[in-house]
Amino acid sequence: MRLFLLLAALGLLFGATSAAPAPADTTMLRINRLPGKGRLLLKKGWRYHAGDDPAWARPDFDDSVWDTLSPTRPRRELPVRLSTGISWLRLRFRLGDSLRRHDLLVNAEGRSAVEVYLNGRLVQRQGVIDADPATVVPRSRLSQPGQVSAGGPAEQVLAVRYAPWQPPLLIGTDRVPQLVPSLFSPKAFWQAQARERDNAQVFLVLLGFSAMLALLHYAFYRYNPKQRANRYFARFALAAALASFGACCMYTLNLNSLKEFLLVAGASNLLASMTGLWAVRALYALFSVRPGRIYAGLWVWYGVGVLAWMLAPFHPVTMYIGAGMGVLFTAEELRLTVRAVRQRRRGVWIIAVGFAAGLLASLGYVGTELLSASVLVTNLCIVAAFALPALGISLFLAREFALDAGLLQVQLAEVERLSAQTLAQEQEKQALLAAQNETLETQVAQRTGELQRSLTDLRATQAQLIQKEKMASLGELTAGIAHEIQNPLNFVNNFSEVSTELMVELQEAQAAGDAEEVTALAEDVAQNLGKIIEHGKRAAAIVKGMLEHSRTSTGERAPTNLNALCEEYLRLAYQGLRAKDKSFNCALETDFAPGLPLVDVAGADVGRVLLNLFGNAFYAVQKRQQTGEAGYKPTVSVNTKRLNGQVEIRVADNGTGMPAEVQAKIFQPFFTTKPTGEGTGLGLSLSHDIVVQGHGGTLAVDSRVGQGTTFTISLPA
Repeated sequence: MRLFLLLAALGLLFGATSAAPAPADTTMLRINRLPGKGRLLLKKGWRYHAGDDPAWARPDFDDSVWDTLSPTRPRRELPVRLSTGISWLRLRFRLGDSLRRHDLLVNAEGRSAVEVYLNGRLVQRQGVIDADPATVVPRSRLSQPGQVSAGGPAEQVLAVRYAPWQPPLLIGTDRVPQLVPSLFSPKAFWQAQARERDNAQVFLVLLGFSAMLALLHYAFYRYNPKQRANRYFARFALAAALASFGACCMYTLNLNSLKEFLLVAGASNLLASMTGLWAVRALYALFSVRPGRIYAGLWVWYGVGVLAWMLAPFHPVTMYIGAGMGVLFTAEELRLTVRAVRQRRRGVWIIAVGFAAGLLASLGYVGTELLSASVLVTNLCIVAAFALPALGISLFLAREFALDAGLLQVQLAEVERLSAQTLAQEQEKQALLAAQNETLETQVAQRTGELQRSLTDLRATQAQLIQKEKMASLGELTAGIAHEIQNPLNFVNNFSEVSTELMVELQEAQAAGDAEEVTALAEDVAQNLGKIIEHGKRAAAIVKGMLEHSRTSTGERAPTNLNALCEEYLRLAYQGLRAKDKSFNCALETDFAPGLPLVDVAGADVGRVLLNLFGNAFYAVQKRQQTGEAGYKPTVSVNTKRLNGQVEIRVADNGTGMPAEVQAKIFQPFFTTKPTGEGTGLGLSLSHDIVVQGHGGTLAVDSRVGQGTTFTISLPA
C-alpha cells in the first residue's frame, strides 16, 4: 500500500514539475555548463512540424518556418497535431568550449517512441514508431542514451522523430509529459541508474523478511489450525513478499517497453494494497471480531483502486484513491488495536508498539518526500512502515503460539498418564494381531507362488510373440529385397537369352558371307551387352545399399560444429552435381545460428545423412527447372537453431514437392520417387536409421506438391 503511495506521489510530482510553463526559445540554445547534478533538461529552443520526412534529420535543413514549443509540457497543453501521428522536433544548440572537450549523453524520456538524430546521425532509438498512436510501442524504462562525442562542432542540431503513445483504454495519459529530452554527463547518468539498482536492495531485504514471515506463520497455522490469524497473516506476508519482488524488478529489470513496466508496477502496487486487507483480516481473527460491513467496504474500495489503476494509472484521482485506501486500512487497524487494549487482552501492547513505530516510519516517509531526501532513505522508511507493524503482529502471534505450546505440554503429561493405563490393553491386542498376521503371511505366500507361476507363463508367451514378430519382419524384408533385385536380374536374363540367339544368327550370317547382316547383328549384341552391364551395376548398387543399411556404424562420437559440417557437405553436394551437369545452377541460402553448441555425434555418419538430403534437394529443383516454368529460380536452403534442448537442422528446397501418400512411405527401405535406375530407395531409410537409432534424434519431412520439401533433423544438444 505504501509502495503504491510512493509511486503515485512521484508520478504526480514529476507531472507537476514537467507541466510548469516554460516559454520556447526560438533562437539557438547556448549551453555553457551542466547543472550541479550533471543533467540539463532541454525545454527551450525546440521547433516542431507534423509529418514524417527523413530529410528533417539533416543539420542543414531550414526549419525557420516551423512552430516553436516546449516538449516537456503535458500532452494536453501541446498542439493537437503532436498527438495524432508522427512528428519531428528540432533543436539547434551551441556547446561551450569546456563542454566540447568531454563526451556527453543525450536521452529522450517520456511515454512515447522516439528516434534521436544528432547532426543527421541516429544516436538513440526507443520503442517502435507508428503513425497510429494506439499501436505505438513506448520506450523501455532503463534506456540506452545517445552519445555526443567530444570535439564535435560548436553548433549542433538535435532532431527527434516522435510518435505519441495513446492506448485506447488508459485515461489520463495526456496529463503527463510525452517527451522529456535531457543532456547528461556520462558519470551522472550511469550513477543515477546504478543508484536505482542499489536502492532495489532495500526491497530485497523486505522480500526476504516477508517470505520468512509467510513460511513461519504458515507453519504455525499448520500446527495449530484453530488460530486462523496465522493463516491470514501468512497471506499478508506473502502479498508483501510478492509486492517487494515486483518493486525490485521495477528498479533492476530492463523491461522491453513501458507497457511491461506498467504491468509490473500495477501488479506490485495492487499486491502492496492487498497487504492492508489481510492485515485487517488477521486482526479480526486475532481479536475474535466478526468481519462486517466495514471489512466488505474495504474490499469494495480495493476493487475501485484496482479498476482505477487499470484504466487511469497516470490520473491524479488514482493517487487519491490509493491514499484513501491506505488511510482506511490504517484507521481500521488502529480501531481494532485500541479496542483490544481497552479490553485488556494479554500481550496486545506488542501490536500497539508495532503500529506506533510504523506510523512514525510513515511520517518519516512524508518528511523525506517534502525535504527531497535521498531515494535510499525514502525506501528505508517504506520498508520500516511495512515491517514494524508486521513484526509486532508476528511477535504477538509467536507469543500466543508459545503460550499454547506450554498448555500443550500440560495436556501431553495427562495424555502420557492415560496412555500408561491403556498399554496393557494394547499388549493384548498386539497378541491377537500377531496371530492374525501369521495367518495373513501364509495366505500371502500361497498367492505369491501363484503369481510367480503366472509371471513365468507370461514371459514365455512374450518371448514367443517377439520371435513371431521378428520372423514376420524378416519375411517382409526378404520379400522386398527379392522384388528389388528381381527386376535388374530379369533384364540381365532376357538380354542374355536374346544375345545368345543373336550370336547364332551372327554365325549363320558369317557362314553365308553376308557382311551387312553380320555388322547389324554385332551392333545388336553390343547393345544387349551394354544393357546387361547397366542392369548388373544396378543390382550391385542395390546390394551395396542393403549392406550399408544393415551395417552398424563404428564411427566414434566427438563434439562437432554442426554449422561447419552443414556448410562443408552443402558445397560438396553442389559441386558434385555441377561436375556432372555444368548447365545446372542453384541459389544456396544458409542461416546458421550463432553460438551453436558443439554436439556429440559421429561426424561421418551425420555427413552421409546431410549429403543424401542435399542430393535429393538438388535433384528436386533440377527436375522442376527442366519443366521450363517461367520465372522459376532453383533454391536450396539450410539453417540451424537451438530449440528446447535440441539442435535442429532444416534442409529446404523449392522443388517439385511430394504428395501426402508419398511422404508416409518416404523412409521405408527400397521406396523411391526417382525413375528406374536413378535411385535404390535406401538413402533416406539409411539416413533415418543413423539419426533415430544411432543418435537418438528425429528426422521429419514436410512437403507441398509444386512448392517444395523441408527435412528437419533434431539432435540432442
